[in-house]
Amino acid sequence: MKTKTQQMLLASMFSALTAIGAFIKIPMPPYPVPMTLQTMFVFLSGLLLPARTAFYSQLVYVLLGLIGIPIFTNGGGIAYLLDPTFGYLLAFLACAPLMSKLAEQTLYKGRRVAFSAGCLAIILGVQVLGVAYMSLVYSQHLASPLSFSKVFYIATIFIPLDVIKLFVATILALRLRKSAPAIFSPSTALPK
Repeated sequence: MKTKTQQMLLASMFSALTAIGAFIKIPMPPYPVPMTLQTMFVFLSGLLLPARTAFYSQLVYVLLGLIGIPIFTNGGGIAYLLDPTFGYLLAFLACAPLMSKLAEQTLYKGRRVAFSAGCLAIILGVQVLGVAYMSLVYSQHLASPLSFSKVFYIATIFIPLDVIKLFVATILALRLRKSAPAIFSPSTALPK
């Protein structure tokens, strides 16, 4: 599976999976960020697709939501830029290609410790960007700044959940690469 069209189909498939993941959610009171399966599909896109294709998969997802298709956790539309959770969606744009590069340089070369360390850095980066954006929206748009303890709580509660989702995504990716190497291999990169 090496054509540009095939890669576009894979990117579209992971955009759709990320959208589906947005609707598989568990509320996490008292704050507006539910636990969803979005991040698992973002991780999976990075683990299975070349970096460029993984990026496009998340870019398409974010753009479709911003033009008004209600595929985000709380809906869609350009006004979603002011939603406190939009920072996590921005983080997906970096997370997927970074995960792809990391997996190709470490996981698929048997360097599991380096992969684990890199994954932790990516997960922390997603949380930092998500919480920073949330804090900005709360303080500037909603005129209700978040306390440090709430920001810390929001970031730390999701880290173990993301580790579990990444573990599941990694197992799925390893199995899929083994069972369908013609589809999910490094040689499936988009032509430049």
